[in-house]
Amino acid sequence: MKKVILFVIDSLHPVVLRRTLSEGNAPALRFLAEHGTYFDRVVSSFPTMTPVATSSMITGAWPDRHGVPGFIWYDEENQKIVDYGATAQSVLKIGIEKVVRNLLIKLNEEHLNSKTPTLYEKLEANGYTTGNVNFFMHRATHPYRAKVPLLLALATRFRLTQTEVSGPSHLTLGQLVHPPFPARGNSYPRGVFHRFGFNDVFSGKISVQLILEGKQPDFMVVYFPDNDKYSHHHGPLRTGPSIERADSQVASVLDQFGSWEKALQENVIIVTGDHAQSIVGLGNEYLIDLDRALKSFRRLKATEEASGDNDKEIAICPNERMAFIYFLQQRNEILPDVVGILVKDSRNAQIAWKVSDNKYCVLQGGTERKLFFSRIGPYQDVYGQSWSFEGDLSVVDAQVTGKQKMEFGKFPDALTRLISALEARNGSRVVVSAASGYEYLAVGGPIHPGGGSHGSLEEEDSTVPMIVAGMPVKLEHPRIIDLFPMILRHFGVS
Repeated sequence: MKKVILFVIDSLHPVVLRRTLSEGNAPALRFLAEHGTYFDRVVSSFPTMTPVATSSMITGAWPDRHGVPGFIWYDEENQKIVDYGATAQSVLKIGIEKVVRNLLIKLNEEHLNSKTPTLYEKLEANGYTTGNVNFFMHRATHPYRAKVPLLLALATRFRLTQTEVSGPSHLTLGQLVHPPFPARGNSYPRGVFHRFGFNDVFSGKISVQLILEGKQPDFMVVYFPDNDKYSHHHGPLRTGPSIERADSQVASVLDQFGSWEKALQENVIIVTGDHAQSIVGLGNEYLIDLDRALKSFRRLKATEEASGDNDKEIAICPNERMAFIYFLQQRNEILPDVVGILVKDSRNAQIAWKVSDNKYCVLQGGTERKLFFSRIGPYQDVYGQSWSFEGDLSVVDAQVTGKQKMEFGKFPDALTRLISALEARNGSRVVVSAASGYEYLAVGGPIHPGGGSHGSLEEEDSTVPMIVAGMPVKLEHPRIIDLFPMILRHFGVS
């Protein structure tokens, strides 16, 4: 049985990868593409944010089932805003300890639905070993003690110095959890200037070390985070150099098998991204200021609780090119007013909310177009999902063709992905998705004027390439949730 290595390159853009391969500047990825199957358009989650997408990859489920709604979201149960550290300013405002605790512990141990198994849990229950190198989602049955580096320990007042997390047979989380470094371990880039080991080179070196020491698990996820930051700063279409650096780390792993051909004889190698990015315009007009637009409503701050004596009406949770607006009280009275404000702005491509059980509404900003839709009906999409609807399908760039087939254009799998965002955990909310070139501005959310951003329902944010080498695979309309059953099938697990 071949082992499986899954390389995940954050914000991997299909156009840039194809161009980089054609230019011959990513020899390892080009080798894998030439000896495997290349998919140019794999649909990601909505919102297209890393915690959401990586949860979908490792569980084979959308956020309505795995329970991780976004990078910033409102926790109805605890009546607080959850932020995994979107900006340095929000980290300082909320507190480093709370942000680290959210990202290191609560994301996997509490926010990820315990009833939705991970790939690690499924495979290890069937006798296989699994591994994780710097990937966000790592929940499994093995306990690990995270050792917080001194600078982080000082910043958290030593409250997180010895923290337990769960993981697969092997777990690396930067400097927090890792195997013993070899004698020349100084070459592993770590410390505050290397994000405490959360970087491409560290991920590559740990993977190489596991193979050299004969500790490669049957299934291993290797996460390369650097391309996301590069894309935010330089723009997604200029990420060739960053992809080339990720390629060099993939090459270093393949080199450990003696030859790249031998690597494929012994392994299935998969390369993909969690989401892509699109260009944001340079100028204030490309920032949709939700704080200003909704200033007439009393808003919950990131440091507050919704309970007690406060009278907050809404919580705004920006996720770059999408946002949640949660209703904390009087939903039926407030929702029409909030929607009425948002719909006047043509920069809001979609404004959606749940009307009742199995009935949803989505509007297009700046127009009178409206669509009601429900699961189960006479129309079927390419994924075998059935629908009924009333209104204008152009709101999600969909159309009905012959034999009642529903097809989506620039908003892939739009209806399912909207529902998944509206049904992720409890709480009443409106979701907004920005038109091309725009990004949401609100307290706590990062902005990237003139750079790259993601989060929206739009195709450019939502589709990633994927290479599968070392086994035959046929996927007509691939989505990132298809990784889960595909890998289980390879190992003969139902």
